[in-house]
Amino acid sequence: MTAPHDDLIRAFIAEGREELPDRAFDAVRGEIHRTRQRVVIGPWREPQMSNLAKVALAAAAVVAVLFGASRLLPSASGPGAIQPSPTPSQTATPTDTAAPSVTIISPGQICDGRDRTGPMEPGMYSALQSATRSVPYTVEVPAGWNLLGGCDIGKYPGEGGAPSQGEVLFSIWDVTHIFSDACGWDESTNVISTGSTAAELTDALRSQLGHEASATTDVEVDGFAALRTTLTIAPEVDPSTCTNGYIRLWPAAGPDFQGGFCCSPKNSVVDLRIADVNGQRVVVLTENQPDTSAQDLDELKAIVDSISFDATAASPAP
Repeated sequence: MTAPHDDLIRAFIAEGREELPDRAFDAVRGEIHRTRQRVVIGPWREPQMSNLAKVALAAAAVVAVLFGASRLLPSASGPGAIQPSPTPSQTATPTDTAAPSVTIISPGQICDGRDRTGPMEPGMYSALQSATRSVPYTVEVPAGWNLLGGCDIGKYPGEGGAPSQGEVLFSIWDVTHIFSDACGWDESTNVISTGSTAAELTDALRSQLGHEASATTDVEVDGFAALRTTLTIAPEVDPSTCTNGYIRLWPAAGPDFQGGFCCSPKNSVVDLRIADVNGQRVVVLTENQPDTSAQDLDELKAIVDSISFDATAASPAP
C-alpha cells in the first residue's frame, strides 16, 4: 500500500510539472523533522530545467523523505505546514537557530598572509614590511569598515567582496609597472615600467588610457612629500567591454600578473597620493563613487591622515 504523497509525486514526474501541489508539500512536511539550516546562495540566474532534471529533483524529494531531511522545502514550522500530533509523553523542546558565524577582525596586524575578510573593530592596524611592501605602516580604522582580504579596507563591498557601485576603498601599494591602457590591457605587450620616483609614476598614470586624470598637486602623507592625482573612470568606458571584463590599472609589483589593482566600477574616482618615503615610493589609494556620502569621504580622509610610515625600515640599503 502506498502513501497518498507517493501517488502525488508519481503524477508530478509523469506530467513534467515544475511545482508540486500544496497537498504534496504538506504530506512531505508531515514526515520530515527539520531544523533551520544555513542555505548557500546559488547563482541568481539558472538555465531552464530539463525533463530529466525534473525527474531527478522529484526523486531527490522522495529520498529526502526517507532520510528525514531536506533543504529544498520551506521550514516545517511555516504557514500551512502540518505538524505531527505529539503523544502525551512528549514535551515540546524549542530548537535553537544557529546564526551564521561572522569573523570580527580585531585591531592588530593585517597583510600578514591570512586572506581574512570581515567587519573590523575600530582601532589601529599595522602592515609589516614584506617582499611586496617596502614600507611598513600603521593606520587607524573607524567603525563600520571591513577587511576585504589582504590589505584592502572598505565599506559596502559587493557579493563575495567584489567591487560594488556604492563601495569606498582604502589600500596601499608598491607599484613598479602599469598597463598603458587600463581597459584594453594586455600582459604581454601593454606593460610599462614606471621608474622609481613619484613623478615618473604620476606621469605614466596621467598618460594611461581608460580614465580621466585631474591636475596633479603637491601634498604630504605622514610628513613625506607626495604627488596627488585623481583618476576618474572615463564615462564612455564600459568595464564589461574591457579585457576580461574589467578595468585594471597595474599588476602587482615585479610585475606579478597574479595580482594588481583592478575592477573599479564605471565612474569610480580613484584618488592617488604617491609619496617618497626615504627613497621608497609608496602609493596611497582611495576609491569612491560619484554619490559617496560626505561622511564616508570624511572617514576616507581620516584614514589617510592617520597613516604612520616606519621610515627607519623604509631606508634604502647603502
